[in-house]
Amino acid sequence: MASLLEMVNFDDTLKQTRRGRAAPLLMEFEVNPELAPFLVSSTRAVQWVPHASQSGMIRAAVRKRQQLEQDIVGAVVTMGREAEWGNVHELTTDGVRGCVAHLREYGLETVEILVASDTDMDGIELPAGVPVQGADWLPQEALIVVPGDRGFLGTIGTIGRHKAVAVVHNASRGMAVAWR
Repeated sequence: MASLLEMVNFDDTLKQTRRGRAAPLLMEFEVNPELAPFLVSSTRAVQWVPHASQSGMIRAAVRKRQQLEQDIVGAVVTMGREAEWGNVHELTTDGVRGCVAHLREYGLETVEILVASDTDMDGIELPAGVPVQGADWLPQEALIVVPGDRGFLGTIGTIGRHKAVAVVHNASRGMAVAWR
């Protein structure tokens, strides 16, 4: 199954305690301040961080892994509409083409389409030459276009079996959503 962001395993960075390995409450990440705003994991959801610290750092909370991608997609759709980034389209043939064109406007020629296997795609023609990957974590009413290099968009760090931390940069340029 395809991932939304670059996946990194942070298990080797966990501190060993008497009770086993302990997951941190938050982690700091160095970012390019020009890529703001940033979307980071919070303890129960995700939140927007308008800018990095003066030293170019942001903090993201460690949270349950469950539904992290869905929370990210929902936040990007909401912010994309509010800020008029032009990255949210209708789930139609023209909408999917608009998603691909949006990423290509920013020089991202290698893009992929992520879609849940149970999404109703009747009447929707996908652009030729754009790979499609299954992403059953996506809701049925959405299709996402992302760069082939997910690191351009951000990172999900897994911690143990059930925890994760996420940092999304380039949300306005690196993710386009066709939504019903």
